[in-house]
Amino acid sequence: MSTANRQPHPQAPRQRRVRIKDVRLVLRAPHPPGYRAGADAGTVGESAVIKPVERGFAVLDAFLGTDEWLANQDLAARTGLPKATVSRLTQTLTALGYLGYSEQRRKYRLGVAVLTLGFAAMVDADVVLQARALMQKLADDNGVFVALAGRDGLDMIFFENCHSASSNATVGLGVGEHLPMASSPVGWALLACLHENERNYLLDHMRPYHKRDEWMLLRQKLADAQQQIDDKSYCLSTGDWGPEITVLAAPLQLAQRMPMVLLCAGPARSLSKARVEQRIGPQLLAVRARLGAGT
Repeated sequence: MSTANRQPHPQAPRQRRVRIKDVRLVLRAPHPPGYRAGADAGTVGESAVIKPVERGFAVLDAFLGTDEWLANQDLAARTGLPKATVSRLTQTLTALGYLGYSEQRRKYRLGVAVLTLGFAAMVDADVVLQARALMQKLADDNGVFVALAGRDGLDMIFFENCHSASSNATVGLGVGEHLPMASSPVGWALLACLHENERNYLLDHMRPYHKRDEWMLLRQKLADAQQQIDDKSYCLSTGDWGPEITVLAAPLQLAQRMPMVLLCAGPARSLSKARVEQRIGPQLLAVRARLGAGT
């Protein structure tokens, strides 16, 4: 079975994801053309290393595979850290989902969150690389925020984003951040492109996390997004990421790939319906077509 058709078991919504009501436009100084974040930064010196973080990664690095179970004394031997330090680290990493603990074995193994980190770093990296230049041009030409996102459990995770070099207003969402699928225009676009069985499977798992009235409203918004995508291949939303933000989201389905979503967002005052329909929407779909032609 291809990865595009497989149905990974959905995870519960993440506790550390970005809440929809917290998505905001942020102001920043425009960067000159060709600017690259970190280009002027020097090498990381010893003083820049945060020891607790370094020790936490040392514990994770001690595992040789996802199926290996290790006790605190095993981890202490492999890392050279004191057993008391290892004990505190394993408790913290377990609470965050990076380790799993077996009461019967009294040992730890790598948790799902570690696999998610690797997934986010590796999945469809070639698509992200191909998309980056096209996304940046779309952002610069229209003064908008452009991003590529995919599914992670019951959330949407951002694989890549591009900010306009010509605008000081952008959306404060970074690579690796999560938004709930059920209440986000990005999630609605992804759900709209899935096979009915897979879509219903995910919706059944989302339902327990929402009150009845809230769920009915979200289902209506999903239906509206589905209709828009059927009519013009993308959905348009204003106010769901805050009253001042307009979002365009188009499903991206590539052969033998997981479904993704290509999106634009920006200040509602500058993204009128006419401008979206005549300029930005067609350009967004053109980028999607270029990505499809390159796979």
